[in-house]
Amino acid sequence: MSRRGRTRIWLGATVAMLMTSFALPPAVAQEAGSTRRCSGGYVAITFDDGPTDVTAEYLKALRDAGRVRATFFVTGTLAEGHRDGTRRIVAEGHQIGNHSYTHANLVELDAATAFAELRDTSRVIRTQTGRAPTLFRPPFGSTDVRTRRDAAVLGMTEVIWTADTVDWSGIPTETIVANALTVKPGGIILLHDGLQTTLAAIPKIIRGLAERGLCAGRIVYSRTPVQAWPGLTFHGKAAPWR
Repeated sequence: MSRRGRTRIWLGATVAMLMTSFALPPAVAQEAGSTRRCSGGYVAITFDDGPTDVTAEYLKALRDAGRVRATFFVTGTLAEGHRDGTRRIVAEGHQIGNHSYTHANLVELDAATAFAELRDTSRVIRTQTGRAPTLFRPPFGSTDVRTRRDAAVLGMTEVIWTADTVDWSGIPTETIVANALTVKPGGIILLHDGLQTTLAAIPKIIRGLAERGLCAGRIVYSRTPVQAWPGLTFHGKAAPWR
């Protein structure tokens, strides 16, 4: 090989080595970018009372907003009537939780009926998705010692919320967004499935969170009690997705 050829090879190897030394490995670069983007922490976006005829549109809105993942608390009766919705929630990487079978006020039921509300919903979710839920949200946030015990027996952590959008009340989209954005890092936003005003709020909520450096996270167990409202605490918080 000529001297010129050897010099060209040496220069190419040197440049490649220098570029490698200054470049972050892809995994590290991605992690660093995620850290910057989520500098404010994580919050959980949750939807109750599904699946519905609108669930597919909710899932599309979350995808379009950057493949954002959320947590859906479903009722057993609706899950049985919208099997594709339940399956798509899980297939697209979202968390799914138990929201009772008929959306009853559990503390007003006798012990056997209240337990069946949770048990039967977990059965439906497991049958449709292949996995049993590990999260539970009582309808209306109405809970007591017995309800929490029933959830624990079925392997579920009770989850309430820290930011109530009151979207079910007929308020406009902009008010839903404003209510959602009162959430603090680690907090949990309550929204509902099946509402066009809430559907329209999804991208606006996600943009508002991003402006505060907040990312949508998953719900995990919190050793420290979290206050939903005065007199009621639970053990759930938002954390990065794994």
